Amino acid sequence: MAKLVRITLDGVVAVARLHEESAPETVRRFWAALPVEATLRHVRWSGEAGYILISKLADKTQPIENMVSFYPPAGVAFRPEHGEMAFCYGQAQARDHAHPAAWACHLGTLEGDAGAFLAKVKATCAEGGKPIRLAREEER
Repeated sequence: MAKLVRITLDGVVAVARLHEESAPETVRRFWAALPVEATLRHVRWSGEAGYILISKLADKTQPIENMVSFYPPAGVAFRPEHGEMAFCYGQAQARDHAHPAAWACHLGTLEGDAGAFLAKVKATCAEGGKPIRLAREEER
C-alpha cells in the first residue's frame, strides 16, 4: 500500500503520495518522524515554493535518492543536508546562497486538486509564515 501524508496548511488540507519505490530510505526516515508541526515559509533563492526545516531529519551523510535539481509543480522535495522539505507551486530549484544549483530528493507528489493548498503556499511570499502539520493519512 502507498504511504500517504495528510498536510494541513493554515486550515487547508492536501494529501501527498510518497515515492517509496524510488526513495525508500528517505521515505522510511520521514515516515518515522511523523507527525511534524512547523511554520511554512517562502523560499528565498529557490523560486516558487515554500519550505519547512525538520531538524531531526538533517543528515549531511544521507545519500540523495530520486535526485532532482528542479522541483516539479505539486512536488514535495527534501534536502537531507539541511532537513529542508519544500512544497512547489511553480518553477523552483534546489539552491541556496552557497549552492546556486544543488540536488534534492523528489520525495512525493500532491494528489488530486491541490490548488487551494498551493495558493496558501504561494501566499507565504506576501503574508509570511503559516502553520503546517504533516501526519500519516489512512490508506486509501
